[in-house]
Amino acid sequence: MEAVEKRVVVVLADISGYTKFMVENQMSAVHGQQCITYLIETLIREIDLPLRLQEIEGDALFLYAEDPGSDAGWQDVLQQVPTKLMRFFDAFYEGAVLGAEATPCECAICRNSDELALKIVVHAGTAVFHKIGGFNKVSGPDVILAHRLLKNSVVEKEYLLLSEAAHSTVGQHMEGPFQSVTETYDGFGDVNTFVRINNDLKEEQRNALYERPRASLVARAELYSLAAIGGLFPALIKHLRNPVFETRLPRRVGFALTMVVRAPMMVMMYLIGTPRRLLARRAERNEVLRSKTEST
Repeated sequence: MEAVEKRVVVVLADISGYTKFMVENQMSAVHGQQCITYLIETLIREIDLPLRLQEIEGDALFLYAEDPGSDAGWQDVLQQVPTKLMRFFDAFYEGAVLGAEATPCECAICRNSDELALKIVVHAGTAVFHKIGGFNKVSGPDVILAHRLLKNSVVEKEYLLLSEAAHSTVGQHMEGPFQSVTETYDGFGDVNTFVRINNDLKEEQRNALYERPRASLVARAELYSLAAIGGLFPALIKHLRNPVFETRLPRRVGFALTMVVRAPMMVMMYLIGTPRRLLARRAERNEVLRSKTEST
């Protein structure tokens, strides 16, 4: 395919907050891999046109929306992208909150799963579309800048960051408030950005989870259990092949054999323990709310 330059919106969705807990022990390493896979797959299920997945870059998704070839079509793309971005945040925090509230495991990852966060960086510009080795690639200075924007001075962990170009196009269709922040990068100089902090989204999803009817809450717990069980052994295999911290092969093999032996018990723990845990936590929350109401 001949190289073609088009207008694009580049989106990078980056998951953070779990890596530091994965080094506690092998169980945390496996559950960390299991957790990140679950959340990445949750985000991927939300991808549809005009956004396309370019590739998975470690813990981040590299997405883009391209100019369909007309000004009217491009304006339609710019109006659709904000809705897609909010779907990413909603899906991520729905999945993260469900995992934090439902898991019966007490490993470091599961104990600290509320630390998980999503940041999304958006930049608008142009990119070169070309094919390398049979794969379509999107590249150029604006793609590089979008990746540079992942390293920024924002202290909060949960946010949406728009470059000035993205804010003037995509941002006009989004609710704020946005804070103006200037970043500096080699080769690009000062770059104006607009940041919206999303610290309230996690609690909104937690409230929404427990507002579900009992049957719906149990169904969500069962779906989570099936996903956790299905993702356990792929995560274990990845740990055996590429451990996140130095672990001798005999210990890895011994851990794997222990996991296999304990598998039936773990399956039952998830299938039975997860719904019970969610219902118990909802009862605790309702009791706290009732106490607060009576005290006032």
